[in-house]
Amino acid sequence: MKSSAAVLACLLACVALPALSQELARVPNFYAGQRVPGMVNVQATMSLSVPVDADKETAEQINAAQKGFYIMAGGQCDLILQTLAESCQITNLTSNADLIRYPRGDGQRNDITVRGTVTMAVKLKDAKQNP
Repeated sequence: MKSSAAVLACLLACVALPALSQELARVPNFYAGQRVPGMVNVQATMSLSVPVDADKETAEQINAAQKGFYIMAGGQCDLILQTLAESCQITNLTSNADLIRYPRGDGQRNDITVRGTVTMAVKLKDAKQNP
């Protein structure tokens, strides 16, 4: 039994060896900090707070706040394209939604806060094209 396992392990290693020796194509890796020539990484951190309406379902209000955050995040590329870039692509997006209760003298006030970060790969315009 042990010898068949050893033979199987050797066989798998021999099969995998040619695959490991091949050079993989260079794929841009934005997460490791590598940059594509002519591209820069741009990161924006945003926060959105809205008061909770006690007459409406809280889960629906959280979804609406998250949707507003994603609209803001998506608009970041539009803003960058209008000002300094010829291309922009979102490469990473994080978000976090919280229901925050603030005590007051007459009870509580609740807010929904959505915050996060959008990271974009941006190809800048030529210097002579910038205003």
